[in-house]
Amino acid sequence: MRKLMVVCLVCSFLSAHSLFHTSVAFFIHGQIATPEESYRIELGDVLEIIILGEEELSRTVMVMHNGNISFPLIGEVKVAGLTTDHAALLLATRLKKYFTHPVVSIILKSPTLPYVSVFGEVLRQGAIEYQRGLRITDYIALAGGPTGRANLGQVKVLKFEVEKPGVITRYSINVDKILKEGQIRQNYELKAGDWIYVPKKFTINWGAVVQTFTLAVAVVNLYITIDRLGK
Repeated sequence: MRKLMVVCLVCSFLSAHSLFHTSVAFFIHGQIATPEESYRIELGDVLEIIILGEEELSRTVMVMHNGNISFPLIGEVKVAGLTTDHAALLLATRLKKYFTHPVVSIILKSPTLPYVSVFGEVLRQGAIEYQRGLRITDYIALAGGPTGRANLGQVKVLKFEVEKPGVITRYSINVDKILKEGQIRQNYELKAGDWIYVPKKFTINWGAVVQTFTLAVAVVNLYITIDRLGK
């Protein structure tokens, strides 16, 4: 009897120890976190959708620019901004009209819009490979940095909003303050397909001003000379 009690106590301890470490590993900021919840579907992602027992329906689809995918029987479904688990649950709910207990699995294959475009006064204009988590200043740096003529106080950013499919939001960002004063609130994280435009500073071409002034003086002098000769 004593041996049995010892075995039970050991088992209880091991179970509690395992449960504690599992809880620590997956409990983040008061919420249960799983690996699937760390990724949210974005525009241009390629998804493999598997319907268990209905292989003819299983297929690979792309998330369109409005945040939707097109799927047989149920038409277009908005999945942008959802985790793959939540998107699978949504599809399963829609498919209940046609199947008793549909089991849906979604696997992220690859993004098809893996670029952020940077134009204007940077050393290397063009498409920069998208990397999750990078922000406006990161992409400007990857484009070689600003030129000497860059107006960093009015950088234009176009963002394709995942939560509002088809909506493009335009921002004017003071990158100068971000870099010099650490005002990072507007240093937005960018998504694949977003654009950055770095405008040119307004500068006075003093050479042209002096040349125009000199020409004007010459014209006035010529007029005065002709007027005197006429008298």
